[in-house]
Amino acid sequence: MGGLGGNNGHLNHLYEDYNLTFGEMKKILRDLSNNKITLYEKVDGQNLSLSYNPKTHAPMAARNKSDIKSQGITLSKVRERYHNKPGVMNAFSDAMSAFNEAIRKLTYYQRFQIFDPAIGGMPFVNSEVMSTKNPNIIRYDGNYLVMHSLSRFSNPHRGNICHETFDSIISEIDQLEVIVDDQIWQIFGPKTIDLSESMNRNDMMKSLGKIDDLIASWGLNDQSTVRDFLIKYVFTMHASDLILDIDSRLSLESRMLDERGALPTPSIVKNFSDSQKLTVKRLTKDRKVLIREALVPIEMIINDFGLALLENSHSSFVSSGHDQVRNLRTRVDNAIKELSKSADPSLRSKLDLNWAKLKKTSDTITSTVEGVVFTINETSYKVTGAFAPMNQILGWVNPSFSHSRGKASESPLPIFVG
Repeated sequence: MGGLGGNNGHLNHLYEDYNLTFGEMKKILRDLSNNKITLYEKVDGQNLSLSYNPKTHAPMAARNKSDIKSQGITLSKVRERYHNKPGVMNAFSDAMSAFNEAIRKLTYYQRFQIFDPAIGGMPFVNSEVMSTKNPNIIRYDGNYLVMHSLSRFSNPHRGNICHETFDSIISEIDQLEVIVDDQIWQIFGPKTIDLSESMNRNDMMKSLGKIDDLIASWGLNDQSTVRDFLIKYVFTMHASDLILDIDSRLSLESRMLDERGALPTPSIVKNFSDSQKLTVKRLTKDRKVLIREALVPIEMIINDFGLALLENSHSSFVSSGHDQVRNLRTRVDNAIKELSKSADPSLRSKLDLNWAKLKKTSDTITSTVEGVVFTINETSYKVTGAFAPMNQILGWVNPSFSHSRGKASESPLPIFVG
């Protein structure tokens, strides 16, 4: 099994991997259509990295780099941090207790071998918490802790994934049930999901055709990368008159994409003419918005593919799938009616994009699966369907919902499910 999240970082959509060629992207989509890739269910829970202190026999948790640097925080610290969010506090504290009960099923020797920080760094199990005390959009049947992978952190900035160690934990506690606060918690490793009988292959193949049409319209081909498309889009649509020498052009491209080692804008423009400086400064100032705009055409194609891939599928942790789909459609329809009254242009723009992802009908909501995760050449990707736009729309109409999510005080850890 080896766990998930092989890139040990943010889990990308295919279009977020700028080095991916369109030929590679199409092969992945074709293999997904032909059921040739092992898929794991991406669940609608709350992320929590968990560990265990073999000396005090107590659970530890982490939500950010400061927590990692401190080798985790205790159960009491978690309760203190989230005391004003009782749903989050109860979900996280119960999950920590469930994890602790499960780990104590291992032998004393196993616990020390796995969780002693002196052996390769502080270990954390990247997990998803699904608690009936703090449900998200999808209502799961019970309380679940789904473990994704184990990483050892010798420094708080990057962990090393340990497949064998993770497998040794899964072999001992996968599908284990423990009692916490008189409630049953079930512990799982990554859950495979078979979509071969429910996926809409015709619409999936249409998405492949749309990729061909898109790249052809921009003079690109299967060897072109997502990066190539983004750069061509931005410079064609927003700086068609800008002429630079090759070195300056490459430096500007790197800055636009915030690539590692990219020169700061002042260093790029120091020998430019006034008009060149004005254009380049405008581009770099607005680069995040411009790159986001450029991604939309590819994003919409992959979104359509995801809708078809997940069509009529239901979570391994849900028994009332059809009832939940009906409820979600009603909630989204009501949210659209309410949000359409807004005079806020920024909100309306975001609403239009996300409503378009649902093809402007809640009938595209057919699944209780948030998404799927798979690994290609040691890099993990996610494909989602209706969930992401649905989550955005329902969050805008009910801002208090995000308050109950237990967001980390810093950037979240680079873990499997975001």
